[in-house]
Amino acid sequence: MNALGVVCPRSGEFFAIEATHVCSEMFQIFLDEAAQSITSARKRNILILDNASWHKKKSLDWHDFEPLYLPPYSPDLNPIERIWLLLKDRWFNNHVCKNLDELIERLDRAILDLIGRPEELKITTSFGKLL
Repeated sequence: MNALGVVCPRSGEFFAIEATHVCSEMFQIFLDEAAQSITSARKRNILILDNASWHKKKSLDWHDFEPLYLPPYSPDLNPIERIWLLLKDRWFNNHVCKNLDELIERLDRAILDLIGRPEELKITTSFGKLL
């Protein structure tokens, strides 16, 4: 099971979907859903990404997002990685799911829990003063 997500460090708004696999088609579905679900407060909405091949397909429709690719081996610079660490620590540390259904159920609850905590996510993802 995979989770694809985006977080706005300024507002703490968090959006994620679950997927059985990740590829450029699934990433496009994520972009489409994120564009519909997230209210863009600014003209420029930077989406920080690693260099996975599915992030770089030329035919991707970025909607209002502007991709910014991180240097290789620098996940600590991506705010969403801090969210995944928080999610893993709270919901999956010392927990073994008995089957896929239990894993999906737990992941659902974890994502919904984080969506409901924008103030905490602002603190978790901030790098200092944002302009």
